[in-house]
Amino acid sequence: MRKILKEPLLIFLLLAGSMFVLFQQASNDYQSDNAEIVVTEMQIKALSLGYEKVWQRSPNEKEVAGLIQNYIREEVLYREALAMGLDKGDSVVRRRLHQKMEFLSEDIASLDEPTEQELQAYLLANQEAYRQPARFSFRQVYLSVSKRGQSSQADAVALLAKLEKEDGNAATLGDSLMVNHQFNLATAQEIERVLGREFLQSLNETPTDNWQGPLSSGFGLHLVRIDKRIESEAPGLDDVRKQVVRDWGSEKRKQTNETLYNNLRKRYKVIVQDRSNNTKSESAAKLSFNETKK
Repeated sequence: MRKILKEPLLIFLLLAGSMFVLFQQASNDYQSDNAEIVVTEMQIKALSLGYEKVWQRSPNEKEVAGLIQNYIREEVLYREALAMGLDKGDSVVRRRLHQKMEFLSEDIASLDEPTEQELQAYLLANQEAYRQPARFSFRQVYLSVSKRGQSSQADAVALLAKLEKEDGNAATLGDSLMVNHQFNLATAQEIERVLGREFLQSLNETPTDNWQGPLSSGFGLHLVRIDKRIESEAPGLDDVRKQVVRDWGSEKRKQTNETLYNNLRKRYKVIVQDRSNNTKSESAAKLSFNETKK
């Protein structure tokens, strides 16, 4: 007997037979209430439209017939899978159904168009997210500390005096550096990325319209002339309308999903089994609605 049970073919046949019996029983129980498949004209149009989106042309009669047969095959196997309970305990199916519920509520939320007052209120409540960054247009002349050593500061002072008198050839002065000599309306983030936070902090405190310095960076010393500074400012609604409408809609969908969940959640009594022997734990106090510990 043991030798027979060790035969792989026999084991396969036994498993296949068991699945067939289970399938037949589930199918028989399910068929009486769910034995009719109707392929509507609307569904055929939807199948044809899906084909057209993929292949950039309308399907011919033979292809439509194939689409219908594929749909029927899918529907038959889908119903039989439900009859066998194959959807139960499947995390992928659970996540997909979860997503479809949220998509449904988001579709409802998207029907709601914002008013001017709602957009203005949203912008005001989230003003910092839309604030325009400060911008600088400036020129810089670099002096290498590693190259000039102890004379770096004295060289910077002498070069600053020269630039104050005449700066027409400023781009040719100083030491070479793989950084632009001139920055045009660069944001604080862009300047920090290139020259570092220490340089940016000094730049924020530097007056405009004359040569100043030296300012320090990770590269060395810089003589700087700020030609234009645009301070950070909060924009008006017309300046950022597209972004505000998009973000308002996203927030609205989140709120709708949360409202839907909270309303549905109230239908259930949830019992969370406590893994410890304590009758009450800190986590129990944090459960919402009518959740209890067991």
